[in-house]
Amino acid sequence: MTVEMFSLILPCRNQADHIGQVVARYLRPLEAHGMPFQLVVVPNASTDKTREVVEELAKTDSRIKVVVNPAGGWGLSVRLGLRAAEGSILAYTNTARTDPESLPAFLRLYAEEANCLIKARREARNAPMRAAGSILYNLEARLLHGVRCGDVNGTPKIFDGEWYRKLDLQENGDLLDLELMRSASRSGLKVREIPVRGFKRHGGKSSTTMKSAWNMYYGSIGLWWKHIAA
Repeated sequence: MTVEMFSLILPCRNQADHIGQVVARYLRPLEAHGMPFQLVVVPNASTDKTREVVEELAKTDSRIKVVVNPAGGWGLSVRLGLRAAEGSILAYTNTARTDPESLPAFLRLYAEEANCLIKARREARNAPMRAAGSILYNLEARLLHGVRCGDVNGTPKIFDGEWYRKLDLQENGDLLDLELMRSASRSGLKVREIPVRGFKRHGGKSSTTMKSAWNMYYGSIGLWWKHIAA
């Protein structure tokens, strides 16, 4: 059953040394915003104590829910979290590179706009190769999928729960963001982006490598072909 509440999905992988502090940092800004909320934390095939840390945290706060993804995969983690979410407003974000203090601004814009998807657009990134790769991927998304936004993979993403639950998203890996944005484009859903500049990672290293980037480029073509052939 969905209720008037904001549910935020927080996938995490091998972040035991800092995930407790990261999750806790979301509480104060969301409390100040005033809307009832729920944090759905999804340990993503972690091989360290990430699961144990967040499960202990959930025992102390009923607003925190843990959904474990032993199989792994960004897309599957997001989808499992969204499936378990109870709120009427849904969102997900990358826990390693999101400033929790920014969430109220996203929620305020969502409240001001009607029937929309609110998302981050990363700017002034300090990695030229990653920035160039992102430009290429976003161009591919525009040409093949009609996605007209500046940063397909930018999170957080906030959207209506009723709209999302009508979708049949299937991606288990890094293409989940593209699949979601493609669905928004095809359904005519309005997309609004908030620029986000150079936030430092909370910890660990990015899982995006040259190999995973190429997999996303080729995967985008495969996603396009799957819908063409359907």
